[in-house]
Formats: sequence, C-alpha cells, structure tokens
Amino acid sequence: MQKSRSGKVIKAGILLIVIFLFVEGFLGIYIYQKTGTERFASIELLKSIRKKLLPAQLTLDIASHTLTRPDSTETVNRTIAEETVKSNQFVYESWVEFRNIDFDGKYLHMSGQVRNSSPAAYFSPASHDTLDIYFLGGSTTFGFNVTDEETISSQFVQLYKEKFPRGKSIRVYNYAVPTYYSYQELMLLSDLIYKNHTPDIVVFLDGINDFWFVKASYYGQSYFSFIFRQLFDRGVSARGDFHFVDTADVMWKDPAGVAPAVYYNSVIGNYINNMKNSRMMADIIGAQAYFFCQPAPFYNYPNQQKDPICFKDTNTRFDYIYAVLEKKADSLPNFTFLGNMLQNETGYPFIDGLHYSPGFTRKIAEQILFRMEKEF
Repeated sequence: MQKSRSGKVIKAGILLIVIFLFVEGFLGIYIYQKTGTERFASIELLKSIRKKLLPAQLTLDIASHTLTRPDSTETVNRTIAEETVKSNQFVYESWVEFRNIDFDGKYLHMSGQVRNSSPAAYFSPASHDTLDIYFLGGSTTFGFNVTDEETISSQFVQLYKEKFPRGKSIRVYNYAVPTYYSYQELMLLSDLIYKNHTPDIVVFLDGINDFWFVKASYYGQSYFSFIFRQLFDRGVSARGDFHFVDTADVMWKDPAGVAPAVYYNSVIGNYINNMKNSRMMADIIGAQAYFFCQPAPFYNYPNQQKDPICFKDTNTRFDYIYAVLEKKADSLPNFTFLGNMLQNETGYPFIDGLHYSPGFTRKIAEQILFRMEKEF
C-alpha cells in the first residue's frame, strides 16, 4: 500500500515536470523570439499578465509622498504621483536622442526640452541685468516625483530671492532629463549653444547616473542605446512584426570581464573629462560652469537602513568612486562634492528609492546657491 502511494506521488511529480517543460517550451517559441528578458518564458508570461491585470494606481507609492509631504492631502499626493507616472515618457529629439514628452498637468509641466520651474525668475528692483541660469542633470535635477515648485531650480530661485532681494535679476531653465548623465549633458549643452542659446551660468548636478548606470558611462553611451541599436540591427530590415527587447535594466550591472578597479577609475576619468569639456563649451560663450557631485543613498548615509523609502544597497561602487572624488574635489575647477550631505540626515531625504524629497531638494539648492554667491 505504501509503495503504491509512493509510486503515484512519483508519477504525479514526473507528470508535472513534463507539463511544465511542455508549457515552457511552447511559450519559449513566442516569448524568447519576441519579447522575453526572463530566464524562463513562463515567468515572463506571468509578469506580463500581472502588469495587464493590476490597475495602474496600485503601482503608485503614495505612502512615500505622504511621509515627505505630510501637510498635503492624500488627493494632492496621489495626483502628483499619477502625473509623475503619466509624464514619465520620452520622445525623439535630434542630436541628443530623446527628451521628456510635453506634459501639462496640475503640478507638473514640460514643454520642449524644458521642465517648468515655479518660480522661474526673480527680477530685482535694483538690477537692470538678468542672469540666465541653465540646470542640467538627470532625474533628480529634473525633479522626479516632485512638483514644479519643489524642483531644485525652483527652490534655487526662491532661496535667491530671500537672500539677495536687491541682487541681480535671475532666470532659470531646467534642462535636466531623466537617465541623462554628464556625457549626455555635454552633448545637450553643445547642441543648445549651436542653436544660439547663451546662458550666463550652467549648473551640472551629477553622480548617480554616471556611477549607478555604470555601463552607460563606461562605454560612453546613452541609457537607451541598446534599444536604439536594435532598431538598426534588426528593426530596419525586419519583415513583419518587430518587438524591442528592453535591455536597459542591465545598465546598472558591472561590465563583464573587467576588473572593478579598472572600470571604477575609467568612469571617474570619464566624468572628470566630461566636466572639462563642458567647462570648455561654457567658456566659448563666456558662461560660468559649476559642477556638483550629488548625494546618493549608497554613500555616507548612516540612516540608510532605517530610512523606510530609499534603496538599501550597500558595498556599492560608490564606496570607491565617491571617496576618490571627495579627495580630488579641491583640485577640480568649480567642482563641489555634496556626497556627504546625508551624513546627519535622520528624516526623509528621499521620496522614492533614489530621488529627493521636497525638503531635501531645498537643501541641495541651498548648497548650490552658497557655492555660487560670488556671481551675485
């Protein structure tokens, strides 16, 4: 009797394995050839079904908005989160590959290559001159998950007005784009200059995209370069349906076959060289360029593991790279290392795993203004 039961269990197990292999093989014919990125096609299918069935609002992290914006109602926080999701799309832009879509929401506005700043300018009653200040960077500078009023560029104007009520008039332009890093910003600045845009001051806030999405900066490519390459490698000559495979999610992984110290030093060198060339482009039009290495949750943040919002990754490449940049800071022209700003933070400096909260964008704007005071 016992042997009979054991035999049935074994047969059932074998049958389940055979069914799984059959389903996996059948799905693999479609999934792997068209849209798959997971190791098992069945997992890819389940992910696809889950994505289609779950309502969009369930993916919104309203809790982090409430924590970092406690004086706002749930409706306000939900609207900001929803507008962030809706506006997080890109369109083609000549020479710089892509930019954010145009978007006109209640709290978020984008038009052309510029994210709206509010306020966008301060016109001093004691000044006849107006300084045009361009802010370039990635999603943290852009203001991912925060309103127009809460972006670093907007906070900069408000702080400037409070500190220099009779200083020079200023006008800011937020040209930051999510996923951009220092090399793409160099390309963007060059393109703007060739189109006769002449800022007086250019502010670069970088670090996370240069060293978190390390493959982009190591190979000197954009975050979406692997997707763009598919269009020319397979899409142009494809007959029938063609589906992109989203390989951008591997950009944060270390390059295969390269010793860590080699590519750590390589991306540091690339970052410093990008600053040098951006400074050269600014010099051509008589503009001042300021460079800020931003705070990251992976470096010198004692409260990281207790922070309920930010990423919890430890022993990342930032331990090496940021330490090197901190030592080099004084030798780099117009460069300010802000990587230690989280050292005494016990509140909520992040609104999601990587992006800054409204309160912390103000603190960063304060540091930028402090460094640039001689201009005003």
